[in-house]
Amino acid sequence: MSTPYTYILLASAVISVVGTAPALLSEGARRYSWIAPAISMIILLAAPNTYLMAYVAFLVVIGILGIITLMRLNSPIRGVDYVLISIMIIATVLALYTSNLALTLLSLMLVSAPTYLLILMGDPGTSIEVGVKYVVNMIIATVLFFVGAIIISSGPSLITYIIGFSLLLLGLSLEVGVAPMHEWVPDVFTAGNPIPVSIIASIAKIAPFIVAIKITLTTMSLYRVPPYYLAYIAGAFATISMFLGNIGALTSRESPRVLAYSSIANMGYVMAAFAAAIMGAQEMGVTLGLALVGLLLQLFMNAVGKMGFFNTVFSKGNNAVSTWLISLAFIGTPPLLGFWSKLYIILALVYGNLTWLAVLLVINSVISVPYYVRLARELGTGWKGGLAEGLVIVFTILVLSTTIPPSWLIHPIMNLINYLILSL
Repeated sequence: MSTPYTYILLASAVISVVGTAPALLSEGARRYSWIAPAISMIILLAAPNTYLMAYVAFLVVIGILGIITLMRLNSPIRGVDYVLISIMIIATVLALYTSNLALTLLSLMLVSAPTYLLILMGDPGTSIEVGVKYVVNMIIATVLFFVGAIIISSGPSLITYIIGFSLLLLGLSLEVGVAPMHEWVPDVFTAGNPIPVSIIASIAKIAPFIVAIKITLTTMSLYRVPPYYLAYIAGAFATISMFLGNIGALTSRESPRVLAYSSIANMGYVMAAFAAAIMGAQEMGVTLGLALVGLLLQLFMNAVGKMGFFNTVFSKGNNAVSTWLISLAFIGTPPLLGFWSKLYIILALVYGNLTWLAVLLVINSVISVPYYVRLARELGTGWKGGLAEGLVIVFTILVLSTTIPPSWLIHPIMNLINYLILSL
């Protein structure tokens, strides 16, 4: 008899926390404090089926790369920061796997809370000011999200449901930095230390969308809510975020600020996939499957690309080949990872009768070309060697992993729609 995966998630969390504790007792032992968090994430690969494995494997890779990235900092909480990364990865796996509403909301908290500490790493004068702004926004985001989730889970009328969904969407937008709730993103990304910012810009973006889509699809099916109203609200957020993010990046000059607005635009693309998923909620078929593939691949692309770029910013440049390839992937150049994510979002929008939003997404991808080219030129300073170089090369390999049509990744992700309905 196989061990329930919930127990594996719990064991993973215990190993990460308890296993790291002895390494924090002395400065000499802290150099080994990465071992327990790394093991705790590798254990997650004991997924119950191959569909979930594809999702978990990518998260584990990103989590381990996140730990290696944090090794570049002389952190005052060395060891604790590694545990925070492992908890975020475990919670992100839990967000998709569980069918329990309480655990789903808990996973959102477990992803968000560690970032409060991570953002405080860096220059004390700057990080405290940035940290306070970030934490206040995240607390407001969590309150809005939870209130919206409670309203739409309580069997409301159509009008009340739309109000609850709007609150949930406002909370989600504030959490991940979707316009018009993006005000904190440029300041935090520019003033914060690039290493912890790379974690906030990557790992922390995945679980909020998964939790939002699970709660929305479940309650829509349960209370027979027409999808059009919700899809058009999400589509409006997506449109504002794509245009504001890309135009903001075009007019910005500092690389971290360009990346901040790039993140806002990317979250707009993911929000467009969310809108398509809502349109496909009733038949639970092709439209929803395509939307889920596009949504997760765009989140994966954002995670890989932002960690690569912010590591390059921290190093004040890196090899030009990697920098150009990551930039081209963000633009959506085939056959890189970013091309497949946008392709599946566009297909989902067309199948979901949101063709107007698909056209706007294509237009925004074209708008993004000049600033990604500029980023590649400014950050591609030449071969440097060392840990930073190795990290960026690994991120580049991940971007290149889909040069062969990625049916090995697409089919498992499409089958994850079985995990999108909660038991209420």
